[in-house]
Amino acid sequence: MKKEQLNTADLDLSSTTGVLCEECGNHTFKPIFFLRKISRFLTGEDADKILPIDSLACVECNHVNPEFAPPIVKQESNKQKNNKQNKKEDE
Repeated sequence: MKKEQLNTADLDLSSTTGVLCEECGNHTFKPIFFLRKISRFLTGEDADKILPIDSLACVECNHVNPEFAPPIVKQESNKQKNNKQNKKEDE
């Protein structure tokens, strides 16, 4: 599915809403990449491949707002949180 480009040439920025970091409230972000390894058995290639997925992280605290995270990263993050909670409950 191809994303349509938004024409921002005539957009009044005062009608937009700023995005803040959910952790620290900062308003500036930097480009980052999540990396996913693709097995050579899936691609039929001689070696595994790396797939970069671009996103944004807070400049101050490096937090990635959920709206910027790819769905697979959100799922894995939720699993890690649940595992940590389960370990604390077992102690």
